[in-house]
Amino acid sequence: MTKLKKMLAAAGLLVAGLSFTSVPALAEGRVALLVGPTQDAFIGTWAQAFEKKASENAFSVSVFSSPFDPALQARQIDDAVGQKFDLLVIQPISQKAIVPAATRAHDANIPVVTIVSEPQGAMVPLSASYIGENSYVLGQQAGVAMAQALREAGKENGKVAAITGSMAEGIAPVRMQGFTDALKDKLPDAEIVAIEDVSWNPVAGEQAAGQLLARFAAQGGIDGIYGMNDTLANSAIQAARTAGVSLGGGKGELTVVGGNCQAPGMRNLQRGAMAATVLMLPVASAERAADVARAVLAGESVDAKYYEDHKIISTENADQYAEACSY
Repeated sequence: MTKLKKMLAAAGLLVAGLSFTSVPALAEGRVALLVGPTQDAFIGTWAQAFEKKASENAFSVSVFSSPFDPALQARQIDDAVGQKFDLLVIQPISQKAIVPAATRAHDANIPVVTIVSEPQGAMVPLSASYIGENSYVLGQQAGVAMAQALREAGKENGKVAAITGSMAEGIAPVRMQGFTDALKDKLPDAEIVAIEDVSWNPVAGEQAAGQLLARFAAQGGIDGIYGMNDTLANSAIQAARTAGVSLGGGKGELTVVGGNCQAPGMRNLQRGAMAATVLMLPVASAERAADVARAVLAGESVDAKYYEDHKIISTENADQYAEACSY
């Protein structure tokens, strides 16, 4: 007899022939949410949405935040295991460094659900489910958008640079591969002339973009910059303005494409300073993750992966997604 049925029986509320098949399993439990810095707009929005949905789903959440420090996150996972949480929901800061701590959680019979950054290698069998972006498709869509913008500008042999997150591991190299493959497929004469790893730092991104614009000025300039998220794309736009480089698709102008929609990108799209970005919504992903967490806590089966829906956002449809992407 389920816990719910026992409660109802004790209260004299079970009636012969009454069916309870439509009543969802209870999801009581304690969940540790381990993420990067919640000061980050995406992560902070994600964590808040997860906590809100968790309250609706009747389980408690404790948030452990790390400033992209793999060693700290590993210690936080061990602390959560020691505190006997019922479920760990983890944004892996490092796919490799997380494995020993995640293994200890597995050995303690504490399930792990991964978010934001899809598990790779030895982490795959340790993750009960993944909820988040499809990094390859996200980069691929950005590459398609860049190819379309350069083709429309008559720059089939355009020179393109990328301002990226950390390329050592995780989502950045996968996004970059998707972008590279799509650009090669859709605009084979275009060339990626530089990939600048700024570890998602917008200040470093603006500096790197400024240096790229100066370096290639004598060669006719750069035709396009891919900012791996909209904050980095905004850094490239700010650098172009400082350097006196016009934004757009004309001769001598710079085309900028973002990597996942954020408030700066939506403003730049609406102002015509950016050609496109790609849909990725932290609230939708977090709410799905909270539902998956409820299911895991209740002992229900879940899918191995739940990818977000990614589509190109351009100046034509920016207004449709402005509110959802402005976090």
